Amino acid sequence: MTKALLATAQVASLAVIAEALDEPAANFYQKYGFQKFKQNPMKLYLPLKSVEELCQNYNI
Repeated sequence: MTKALLATAQVASLAVIAEALDEPAANFYQKYGFQKFKQNPMKLYLPLKSVEELCQNYNI
């Protein structure tokens, strides 16, 4: 997540995207704030604003 956040200084980015292998994996991602895409619920995203907040909360 830190690398994704740092990369936004060079490349415009909106979110970190993950593709879950199964429903338990999707639930795992959702537990950490990822949101499902409506078109493909096995693909999830976490807005970089949320990543930035997480990094600030953990002083990363």
